[in-house]
Amino acid sequence: MIIKNNTLNEHAKGWGIFLVTYGIIYAITLFMARFVDASWDIRTLLFLNPNDYIPVLDEMVILQTDFATYFFALLLISWQIGYYCIRNRKPEAALRTRNVFYVLAAVFGVWHALGVFIQEKSIFWWGEYEYPIVFLPLGIAFAGGFIVAGNLYIYLRPEDQRKLAHAFWLTLLAVFFVNVLGEDIVKETVQRHRPLHETYDAWNGQVRQLKDEVVRGSYSYFSGHTSSFWALTMIYFWLFRSWKVRTGLLLWALFHGYTRIYTAAHFPYCVIMATFFAIPVTSMIYYCLWNHRHIPLVSALALSGGLFLLAKPAIPSVILAIVLVWFSLYRFRSSYVPLEPMPDAHITFSQ
Repeated sequence: MIIKNNTLNEHAKGWGIFLVTYGIIYAITLFMARFVDASWDIRTLLFLNPNDYIPVLDEMVILQTDFATYFFALLLISWQIGYYCIRNRKPEAALRTRNVFYVLAAVFGVWHALGVFIQEKSIFWWGEYEYPIVFLPLGIAFAGGFIVAGNLYIYLRPEDQRKLAHAFWLTLLAVFFVNVLGEDIVKETVQRHRPLHETYDAWNGQVRQLKDEVVRGSYSYFSGHTSSFWALTMIYFWLFRSWKVRTGLLLWALFHGYTRIYTAAHFPYCVIMATFFAIPVTSMIYYCLWNHRHIPLVSALALSGGLFLLAKPAIPSVILAIVLVWFSLYRFRSSYVPLEPMPDAHITFSQ
């Protein structure tokens, strides 16, 4: 790790190495856009797209491509809020927070599982589904996810909980650099249409469409779903020193990219380049900016800036105001005494 003692020189070096590396990866990704629309890319898409309904796999693809990012992000945000509620408090606070997460597990589990029966009534933000059965495993995943997340307050050491909270802010920053500054701008620059766009009517009639995921608008190069999921998972891939956790995260992210090809939302090449872009960028954020003393503020400001680019100014303005007030109060209450650096940037599970 570059930042070890939180000196100004280390911060400058960390940001310098990251930004130079980011610029190189960005330039390579733009250069590689000249190879889009290759014949092998189209043949691979047609080969990986099924001709007929495949039981279980179709449902798993829709579950993953539509809800995995939502599921993962909601768990991360909830855990982060809980952590700041119990930080530096008595052990009883951790027990109470775990119980709150048990309640959330029941609420989110039942609510999403009910989608099997009532999703067509538009009580969710998504519309009617051809495969409503996907809401049952989604409910089970939420129930299990909140139970596991709640128990982390009990079974993780305080120092490891601090690392996990620090990783959240790095992940938020990774999403900003990978998707807001990366994917969105590259898409508008390259403007490669998606496989189901009318540009490819000469051959895309051969593509089997899954009604729950038909995407024709926006652009394909490179895949935002794939890159954002790598941005969400790679910090934790490096953080957890466990081959089981790392293997699970790796396979999960690879399957997520595959679903974008399976549903013909992206060409295989666009998924490959999304992986090429997101993994090194996120890994360099972990390596260069771990221990950054201002990372919560920097990440929140980056989020506000990103929303200015993607949404109406009112939303990021409110977020920015909340962040600045929160940071000012934190500095006043703590006299702004920085926490000690974390020399070990890994979490190792005990037996």
